[in-house]
Amino acid sequence: MYLARDVSSFNSVDAPQFKSVMRRIASTVTVITSASGSIINGMTATAVCSVSVEPPCILVVVNRANKSHSLIEDAGVFAVNVLSEEQEHLAQHFALKSDNPFEAVTYRGGVTGVPVITECVANLECIVQSQTRSGTHSIFVGRVVHTDEAERPPLLHINSGFTSPRTT
Repeated sequence: MYLARDVSSFNSVDAPQFKSVMRRIASTVTVITSASGSIINGMTATAVCSVSVEPPCILVVVNRANKSHSLIEDAGVFAVNVLSEEQEHLAQHFALKSDNPFEAVTYRGGVTGVPVITECVANLECIVQSQTRSGTHSIFVGRVVHTDEAERPPLLHINSGFTSPRTT
């Protein structure tokens, strides 16, 4: 039987415990790309998921300190580039927060004006529908306005490392 109780006094788990548990959740590796004016950026992310089919929406979670956050806020558009198992180098590259993030990266301009990385498993271009702040991050819900897909195995992240469905 479920007993109702006052949960308002519960403490949160500590950061190391939270991070340890979250590392156990396998996630598809993506690069969130954004643009505002002539400034473009990309960031590696695993916090992406489907929200609804009607209308087609996904969410991404972006640290407010990341350059991509202000670009997405300003322009109201972003793309999710689902990396293939052969694109681990891009996951590492976009995690570094380079001054020139698209130097030596093959991409094209998307219909929304954001960079779209080529050779990915999938690309989803979105228009921001809502933004919710939570702690150090914002949750952007985007309506999907354009997609591309290819038959390639995705890159996965689990236990602080990369893998693919072929090796899990």
